[in-house]
Amino acid sequence: MLSSSRNPARWRVLARCTTQAHRTARSSRRRPLTTLAIESSCDDTGVAILTRNHDGSPESKGPTHSLLFNEFISSDHREFRGIEPMVAVKGHTSSLAPLLRRAIHHLPDATDVDVTNSREGSRSSKICWAEDGRPKKVPDFVSVTRGPGNMSNLSVGLNTAKGLAVAWDVPLVGVHHMQAHALTPRLVSALGMKPAADTGSNKRPARGSKGTNKQQQTSDSTSPEFPFLSLLVSGGHTQLVYSKSLTDHHIVASTLDVALGNLLDHAARDILPAEVLATVPDVKYGRHLEAFAFPQGGTDEEYAFYPTPTARAYELASLDSGYEWFLPAPMAKDRKLAFSFSGLGSSASNIVAQISSTQHSSEGEEVEERRALARHTFAAAFRHLVGRIIIALEDRRDLRDSLPSTLVVAGGVACNRFLMHVLRSTLAARGYGRMRIVVPPPSLCTDNAAMIAWAGMEMYTAGWHTDLDVLAISKWPMDPDRGEGIMGAPGWLKR
Repeated sequence: MLSSSRNPARWRVLARCTTQAHRTARSSRRRPLTTLAIESSCDDTGVAILTRNHDGSPESKGPTHSLLFNEFISSDHREFRGIEPMVAVKGHTSSLAPLLRRAIHHLPDATDVDVTNSREGSRSSKICWAEDGRPKKVPDFVSVTRGPGNMSNLSVGLNTAKGLAVAWDVPLVGVHHMQAHALTPRLVSALGMKPAADTGSNKRPARGSKGTNKQQQTSDSTSPEFPFLSLLVSGGHTQLVYSKSLTDHHIVASTLDVALGNLLDHAARDILPAEVLATVPDVKYGRHLEAFAFPQGGTDEEYAFYPTPTARAYELASLDSGYEWFLPAPMAKDRKLAFSFSGLGSSASNIVAQISSTQHSSEGEEVEERRALARHTFAAAFRHLVGRIIIALEDRRDLRDSLPSTLVVAGGVACNRFLMHVLRSTLAARGYGRMRIVVPPPSLCTDNAAMIAWAGMEMYTAGWHTDLDVLAISKWPMDPDRGEGIMGAPGWLKR
């Protein structure tokens, strides 16, 4: 018999719960719904609790969802100047349990009726106990990143989530990490938050303008509505995706070699002066390179070096650096729908060697040349990125005929302010100024458990959950035309 005055041992808190039958998909769309989510695909260990307050009907007030808990712990990889897999696994293993213990305190409180029902063996209530002895409502389901990512890292989170689902007798939802990134702006909308960037217009454009809006938003809808374009840019991925529905995502362009975030991290390790590199608190080197390149935070004066290309010919021209070096435009001779960043990385590395071997009149002079190289590396990479988006809008018939009104930008690189400047100014200059650009707040751009909770919430509400015998997936294409797609992975169950 459970007692609210009893203080259970730390880990029995995860299993002390009563049984309850799984809800139907129809009822889950109407009632309050809570999920606990785990993210462990790379080096950040994250746990979040998301609850649905109401279904967004006209009579309902306030945000449809509330984020009750969202914390992460990053493992320290500075010794290796990059992600070291074994360090990441140890970090997940040591950090996940304490995060879960803290998270349980933030689960919705159980009422006296819930406690009484559980004591009487009722199947209508499910409770567990926080470490301080308070009764808590068990989540309706557990969400967890299933892939893609590092198998060992993913398995730490997935196996823990399976244990929670079994102990609490609730369903499990294995989430696609990149799908979660693409859906993050919908989480921001559901929470009633303002995105970090929301530019462009959803009004119907004048005749002759490139842009339409077939999804007029309403105050009670989760936005952006499908379909929309997703630009997913991180250390592991660079993809332009046409998101047609919750589970139907088609890759328009992806990188042929390294991801954009990977390029920026490597360039940062080459370009940053040794004294700067020695003081950075983590291995998010691309972020520190931006701070070095634009020390005033990205003012108009700092961005003045970059001329917005008003035509493709200008986009392909090399920018004048003011020095003897320049960075060539990637893939200048073709219109292939793909990205390539490895050449930029090699060029930047060679230029750094040239700078280091040059006699400068002062240390400050060398620092300024490195700062110029940092700015031009960003400019060349982002101009290439946005240029390929415009080629897709011009050359893809499905995008020309039914131009999505929204471009979602997500992933760690989406936090870069100069990227947003290049994206907005170039799209406007090339005739796509009415396209709405939506970027989540920085805390939701990088890997986090809140986005896993939201993707799990959307999948569960649509009637899907995951079998308990599934394994982590290291490579999991979103696009069914390039692999199994989200729904082609084994283990999906329909309620």
